[in-house]
Parts: sequence; structure tokens; C-alpha cells
Amino acid sequence: MFVARIENTRNAILTLTQNESEFQLYNIEGLNPPSAQINVAKVASMDGSKFNSSKLLERNLVIYIKLRGNVEENRIRLYKFFNTKEWCKFYYKNNSRDVYIEGYVENVDITPFTNNEIMQVSILCANPFFKAIDEIVDDLSKVTKMFKFPFSINVDEPIPFSIIDEEKITNVINNSETKTGVIIDINVLGSVNALKIVCVSTGDIFEIKYPLIENDRVVINTNKGEKTIKLYRDGVETNIFTSIVKGSKFFELDIGENYFSYLAEDGACDELIHIEFKHCTMYRGV
Repeated sequence: MFVARIENTRNAILTLTQNESEFQLYNIEGLNPPSAQINVAKVASMDGSKFNSSKLLERNLVIYIKLRGNVEENRIRLYKFFNTKEWCKFYYKNNSRDVYIEGYVENVDITPFTNNEIMQVSILCANPFFKAIDEIVDDLSKVTKMFKFPFSINVDEPIPFSIIDEEKITNVINNSETKTGVIIDINVLGSVNALKIVCVSTGDIFEIKYPLIENDRVVINTNKGEKTIKLYRDGVETNIFTSIVKGSKFFELDIGENYFSYLAEDGACDELIHIEFKHCTMYRGV
């Protein structure tokens, strides 16, 4: 049993399955792992060839829908969700995975003058990976919350609201089938002029130098093709890409465990920074 849905540019969502009286989705091509392009070179002194590089190609989803009921009305209804050249998001859920993938409608082919009218939709997905619906959030902050309800405070036995762990290292686990980028969401609780995030596993460093003030929010996107660093202050978005210190590297999460820590003003203002790492589990196929 599976459930398929489609979302259009207006963020309207239509369930394509479990609605047999109006249309029947009877086949989907392109759910398997995508094809790879293997680049090799022939070398005169050796048999065969030499491997140079490889990459996954874009995914092509092809959806087959049999129109039922008021065929003309239902066909026009589907047109509103499958607009050629426009963006869409395809959701797929089975017993093992609940995922989505984004792409652009390449073609809509129909057979209007037949008794069993079929609609065939081709969606081209530049990023071939399916993403899990649920986003994973890891808190890197060194301030650990301690105060919980219900509570009881005895005389001369105070309870701390929070504690600062200056040596805290956070393990960010990537259960994907590939390396992934990450969204680093930073909230500033006071004045900070420099921030260094360290991947303890690899030694890679991402550092920015910028005068941040209370209530600032900085969002760093390290996903391939989407690399940005933006400051949100008083409702205004500012590109602060130039604040990145030379030698910094945009992090990729390796499959499995990844250990991170950070220093604000060389550790003097760590308690003024709250950092969350956000990423999705990515799959090659469903």
C-alpha cells in the first residue's frame, strides 16, 4: 500500500491515491535509485580504462493516471497541479518510508479520444534524492536547560535554571544514503563579533566575523547548489557572505556520526549563541 500526493506552486496539495472514483494512479516510474554517469579515460599502457569520476544523474518521475467519473472535469483539475515548466513537490509514502522530492513538470500527455482516458506526467528532478518528511534538529548550544516542571525547591538547596558546558561536543548523526548539507540556524542573545564552528571529526572550520547584536538570527545553508549565509535583523534579510573568513569550509555530514563544537569570541561569549543543525535524511530510492 502506498500514498502519493502532489503539491503545486500555490502550495495546494492533491492526494492522487485512494480516490478511485475520480482517478486511479496505477504506475510510477523512477522510484528506483537513479542512474549514474561514470567517467573513464583510456590509457595506452593499460588494459581497459581508468576511472576519473562519477555522479548521479537527475531523476525522471513518470506518473500514469487513469481518469474516472467526470473525466473532463477531473482532467482539468489535474492540470492545475501538473503545470508544464513549473515547480512541483511529489510526496510518496509506503510502509517503510515517508518522503518527498521536488522537480519541474516536463510533459503532460493525455489520450482524450479513448474510452479509458490516460494521463501520463513526466517530472524532472534535478536533485535525484528523496528527502524524509521529518526534519532532524540537533542542538549544539553549550547552555543545558536544567529547570523543569513540576519542581520543588528546598531551603538552602537552590536549583539552577541552566548550566554552561564549555567542553560540549554534539554528535550529529546522518542516517542518509549519501553525504548531506545542513542548515545552521544561529540565534544571538547578546553582542558577538566572531563565531567559529568546528567539525571535530574532520578538523574543518567555518568562521564568520561580523558584528552581531541581540536578537539577530543567522542562517547558513551548506547544501550543494544552495550555499548561502543570511542575517535577519529587525525583519530585514541581509546577505553576509563576505563575512566568511578565508579558509572556511561549508560542512557536509558524512554518513553516520559527525561531531561538532563552536566558539563565540574565542569561547568568551559561548553562552550568547544558540545553534541548531537541521537536515533531512536522504534516500536514493523508495
